Amino acid sequence: MKIQVTKMHALGNSYIIIEDLDSKLENLYRKIAMMLSDKNFGIGSDGILVLNKGKQAKYRMRIFNPDGSEAEMCGNGIRMFAKYLLDKNYASNEAEIEVGSRVVKTFVEGNMVSVNMGKVEIIGEAEIEVGLTKFKGIKASIGNPHFIIFNNEKDKLKQYTLNYGYLIENHKEFPNRTNVEFAYVEDKRKIKLYVWERGAGMTLACGSGACATAFVANHYGYVAKEVKVELPGGTLFINITDEGVIMKGPVAYILRGEAYLDVVGD
Repeated sequence: MKIQVTKMHALGNSYIIIEDLDSKLENLYRKIAMMLSDKNFGIGSDGILVLNKGKQAKYRMRIFNPDGSEAEMCGNGIRMFAKYLLDKNYASNEAEIEVGSRVVKTFVEGNMVSVNMGKVEIIGEAEIEVGLTKFKGIKASIGNPHFIIFNNEKDKLKQYTLNYGYLIENHKEFPNRTNVEFAYVEDKRKIKLYVWERGAGMTLACGSGACATAFVANHYGYVAKEVKVELPGGTLFINITDEGVIMKGPVAYILRGEAYLDVVGD
């Protein structure tokens, strides 16, 4: 099977966009995600974004992780999607996109894209144990689940993410698994963040994770309403408003082309 693909990235968080406006390939999305995301047998990415017709908005974005699971939200993905829709003349620089149970508003200005990600729900605090280590964190949702751990050991965030991300993601506390954030508050205007994404592993950036972390940090008085979130791939600008959490950051194209896949329908 031959399909048209576009690969983009947002601060190194890369996704492959495929169009399926009539949803003819719906029973193959899981397999396509697993094949295209594989760096050896496919293109290599942190997942795929599927362009469908929407019900609550003109267009709908679906997200599939490298393990084939479907995600409810992807902040970086929405920014890429908005830029893609504009450049394909499917939408103007201001657009509404259906993703998961939400409709989000986007604004494209050059290679910078802003998204109103909507409200963050703080579910509560939890303490979990993985191996011989205990972690206290805050469970939150911005359409997808997050477990945010504030840590004072700035130089150990990456190692904690690599060592414990998978174990926390799959902990019994989270029946549907979770995204995991290790955060260090630099000051009232800056957070350093590493994210273990559910179904994808540690990525260079995570938009929904940055928004959820900034909101929770502001709720607890750690940061102001406008804050920079520094991820391994670069910086996202977060503004917490009464209308929702506004995220702004860059996107870029990597490639356009054809992919040849040996897939069989379910």
